[in-house]
Order: sequence, then structure tokens, then C-alpha cells
Amino acid sequence: MEKVFSKQNFPARLHPAPFLGLAFLSQTGMSFVQQGLVVLGSFFAVAFQLSTAQLGLITTALSLGIMVSMVFVGMLVDRLGPRIVLFWGTCLMAGLALSLSTVRSFGALLGVLFLIGIALAIVPSSGTKAVFTAFAGRPRGMVMGIRQTGVPTGAAVAAFTLPQLVPHWGLPKVYVLFALGLLVFGWLFSVVMPRWHRQRDRANHIPMERQHWRSLLRPASVAFFMVSGQYILLTYSITELHQIHHVSLAVAGTILALSQIGGGAGRIVFGRWSDKLGGKRAPMLAFTGITGALLSFTVGLAPAATPLWVLFVLWLLFGVAAVGWNALALTWAGESVPSTHSGFAMSLTGSVVFLGSSVFSPLFGVVVDLTHRLSFGWWMLSILLLIAATIALNSRKTSHNKCDTTTG
Repeated sequence: MEKVFSKQNFPARLHPAPFLGLAFLSQTGMSFVQQGLVVLGSFFAVAFQLSTAQLGLITTALSLGIMVSMVFVGMLVDRLGPRIVLFWGTCLMAGLALSLSTVRSFGALLGVLFLIGIALAIVPSSGTKAVFTAFAGRPRGMVMGIRQTGVPTGAAVAAFTLPQLVPHWGLPKVYVLFALGLLVFGWLFSVVMPRWHRQRDRANHIPMERQHWRSLLRPASVAFFMVSGQYILLTYSITELHQIHHVSLAVAGTILALSQIGGGAGRIVFGRWSDKLGGKRAPMLAFTGITGALLSFTVGLAPAATPLWVLFVLWLLFGVAAVGWNALALTWAGESVPSTHSGFAMSLTGSVVFLGSSVFSPLFGVVVDLTHRLSFGWWMLSILLLIAATIALNSRKTSHNKCDTTTG
């Protein structure tokens, strides 16, 4: 097996490290837009006079769009290769981001967000396939973690900058920033991707069989419940911090950004640990689920007068657990099937992730609206994360990674 960052037999035009860096930046640009739109929920709530449950629909609209298209994009990536799909898809994403400037009602906003979600699925589908295949025959937990760190990094940048930029710039200029980020980072990564060998891919084709579907069900099920923590943390942290703990919006954004940075670090560390465990992803996923459940329960108990430094520490640790799991689930999914179907498997798991985010974020809002207490929402989240941990623990004996050395 090759060392992770050895140049020998690496198929891309760059050394593995800068290739992975561009993969990270591409995902960061997409996540800055996707999760940035969720962060902008506080501004949309004022503009359109939204309830807590309606605020959750912003996440739902984006997530449903990604969920609807992600499997089909994954199949397209398996067929055409990630390079061409990302290159042309970048133009579509940028155009839709600019179209947000035309929105004048909440219904129109949800419609445009749904279309943006459909287009944004191109980045994770093509990016995960590109990294997964480029690093075939090498330990992939850490590199997939680095690539997936772009998700919380984009969210952290959005959480830190957007609450401060919007009052000075206005929303239309932010939409232009979204489009430019998508274009620059998407095109840069697509240029350095290796060419796709369709004939060799067809020659190595192995059909999906029943045991492959059963294996894929495990990481997909864990991901469905784990994503509740990631998106509820992103959607409702500023509301919790501002309304309950009386923190300013700017400081609340900084705390949320710190939680996303913690999540990014968690993705790398957990990926590395799972590699050291011989590619066993399930035990690490169980650990993140249990830890996240305990921290979510603690957030629900935290009194209004909680010291600011405690809030910083609590949200940092919460982010590590609630956000740090993602790459483990995607890598586990890709390694559960023949390499020629890895793009489909990871995209299907990604679709399940966004299905979960579209369900659990508004469910949190409904629980809060019914009980008039945010605490009950956080305690509901604890239960969801414990369910994910239970599934992972029951799967641990069968989740051992058999490293795939084909290039798929």
C-alpha cells in the first residue's frame, strides 16, 4: 500500500498535498454558500417575518434540492468522471446564486433555494469521487476527512463573516460573493483532476449485489441520524445564544464559527484514528454520536447566565462531535461497494444526509414552538444522536474496511 502523500503512482497532475488542498477549497466554497444561506436565516426571518418552524424550512429547501439530485449526479460522475461534471456544474451554481437577488417573497425564496440545492450537489458528488479514486490503495480516512473539512470551514467562514457583512453590504453583494467563490474554487479543482478513463472503468465494472446494498445501508442509516446534530447546531445556535444567553449576534456568530472549526478538526482526527484502527469507521462514529448526545443534553441544561468562556468551550466541543463524523460515514459508504459504484454509494449516503437535515431541522423548530423552550429541542437531538451511535455499535463487527486498490 502506498503512503498517503507519496507522489509515486498518484494519478492527478499535482502532488497529493496540493491536490487535496484544492479539493478542500472547492468544498469550502460550496459550503460557504450552502451553509451560509442557513446562517443568513436570521436576516431572512426579519425580512419575511418568519416563525421558528419557517426558519427551519430554509434548511429544508436547500437540503431537499441536494437530496433530489445527489444520487443522479453521483451516477453521472461514475459515468462521465468528476472533472467534466464539476467544470460545467460550476457555471450553473454561480448563476443560481446570482438569481437570489430577484427574490421578493418567502415562497420564491424557498423555490430558488431548492434549485440552488439541486445544483450544489455537484460539488460533493464530484469532489468525494475525485479524492476517493485518486487515493485508491492508500489509507483514505484522513484524506477524506481533510476534504470534508471544507464543509465546516465554509460554515465557519460564513458564520463569522456574514452576520457582519450583511448589515454593511446588503444581501445582493453577498450573493455576488457566493457566485465568485463557486466559480474560482470549482474551476481550479476541476483543472487539476486526472482525466477519466471510461473504457477502463467499464472493464472493471462489478454489478451491485444484495450484500453490497446491505453493507451500504449501515453507514447511510448512521449518517441519517448523525446529521441532525450538524444542521441543528448550524441553524439554531445563534438563536440559542442570542435569545437565551443574551449574546450579541456578532459574538454568537463567532461562537458558531468556532464550533465549525472544531468540527473540521474532528473530521481529520477521527479519520486518522479510524485509519489507525485498520479502517474501522463504525467505532469512531459511535464515539461521536455518544459524545454529541451528552453535549446536546448539556446545552439544553445550560442556564441563561452561563459564562461566555463556558459557551465558547461547550460549542467548540459540540462542534467536534456533531460535525466531525461526516467523512467517516462517506468513506465507510464508498468502501462498502465495488469501486466502480463508489461515487453512487457516497452520493446516496449524501442524499440520505440531506434527507435527515431536511427532516430534523424543522422538527426541532416544531418542538420548540410547541413547548416554547429551546431546551426540549436540544434534548430531542440527544435522542437522535444516541440512535445513530446504537446503529454504529451494532455494525462495528462488520464495518472493517477492506482497502480497495482499484482506481474505479
